[in-house]
Parts: sequence; structure tokens; C-alpha cells
Amino acid sequence: MAFETLNGIVLRYADYKESDRILTVLTREQGLVSLTARGVRSNRKNAAGAVKDVYCCGEFVVYERNRIKYVSSSSVIEAFYPIREDYDRLTAAAQIARMAERTASGEKNDELYSLVYHAFSFLAYSEAEPVDLTLAFAVKLIALEGYEPVVTRCAVCGRSVLDESGIRFSNRHGGSVCSECCTDEPSYAPSTMEALRRMLLLESRGMEKVRLSENMRAELNALLFDYIEYCVEQSVRLKGKGNGKGKNKNGGDKK
Repeated sequence: MAFETLNGIVLRYADYKESDRILTVLTREQGLVSLTARGVRSNRKNAAGAVKDVYCCGEFVVYERNRIKYVSSSSVIEAFYPIREDYDRLTAAAQIARMAERTASGEKNDELYSLVYHAFSFLAYSEAEPVDLTLAFAVKLIALEGYEPVVTRCAVCGRSVLDESGIRFSNRHGGSVCSECCTDEPSYAPSTMEALRRMLLLESRGMEKVRLSENMRAELNALLFDYIEYCVEQSVRLKGKGNGKGKNKNGGDKK
């Protein structure tokens, strides 16, 4: 029986049978995998059960049988325990985990793994607002998936939108649109779009620096999660056609 070692973060789990648990894990080596941990919900000591909770990062020694990966043993690398002590942090972690799972695949993705790890680290140990971290994560995830939105210019005609009192955003066109090219899209404050531009420029390790006003949070929450849904649908459609996902589909803004 061949064993392999995987390093990963538990995004979700489902209890199975009397004492088993199926873990959905974002791994550094293989992307998103499903691991079956036997007997981890029993009262007995179990080598597989050291890492069995969501939002925990660990090392898993696994083996495969009938195309199912089983956990032989596991050890905790980082528990991110403070996340579980605060409702807002827990809610943010759940949102981040859902976004990561929806975009992850069974292929290695170092950037996504690093993004999730940093997000959970800041949620657990920084003073950053959980809502701001969630929005920053969403922005970085969109860019990572190749759907970085155009922010400072019109995605249709290319002219600057910086002098507009309200900047419209179009999912279909992949970013900001000027008032001449589009009049039926929702409008956002220039300060909100500037916050979006700055978050796009941040590295993953800088997400805890984000500080947003209540109005920015409300507007970015509406804009980003609607845009993510649109991008996920487009990605699924492209995969169905056999084209896969490409980088920088929208062109983004020139840095």
C-alpha cells in the first residue's frame, strides 16, 4: 500500500456513517481533494483525527483504495483557533471557504493555497475587520481566476471614468463602463472603485491592511459577489466547451 503526504486546509466536512468524517481539503500538492477520515468522531484515540475540523491547516498521510483517499494519520500545522471564538470571524471564514471551494480544482494551485492561508491567518491573528478581509479575499480571488475587472477606464470604449460622479459596473463587460456606453448598470461611488483598484494591487500578505467605510463595504459586497457569481457561471460554460480558464480575460487596468 502506497502512502503520500499532503499539506492542506480543511474547507468543509460531512459526517459519514457512525464515526467517520469526509473532509474537503485544499491541498498544496493536489488542489482540492476529498479525504475520508475513519473513526475520528469516536471517543477512541485515532491517528487520523488530529486534523478533522474546518479552517484547520494540517499534514495528512493518506492512501488510496478503490479511488477513495483515506487518512492514515494527520498532524496540525496551524489550527487558526481564534476564528472559532468569534462569530464575525467564523462567518467570514465560512464565506472564504465557500469561495475557495467553488473556484478550486483537482490541480495544484500555489497561489490559491497561499491566498486562503493568508486570509485565515489574518482572520485568526490580526486586528483587521473580518468583513474587510472577506472582501479583499474576493477581490484577489477574482484576479487570480483571470477575471480582474477593469476599474479606471471604460471596458467598452476605453476612456477614463475617473471624472464620473458615479461609476457604473457591468458584469458582462468585465468592469467599469462610462455613462455614454451603458446606462442600465448599477452605479458606485468613485471612492468605492478606488478601494477596489487598491485591493487589486495588494499582495496576499497585505490583505490585513484593508480598511473600508460602511458605504464601501455595502457597495463592494453588492458588486463583488454578484460579479463572482457571473464569473463562476462563465468559467463553467467555458469548461463545458473545452476551453478551460485563461488569465486576464478582461484585460484589467494598466499598472
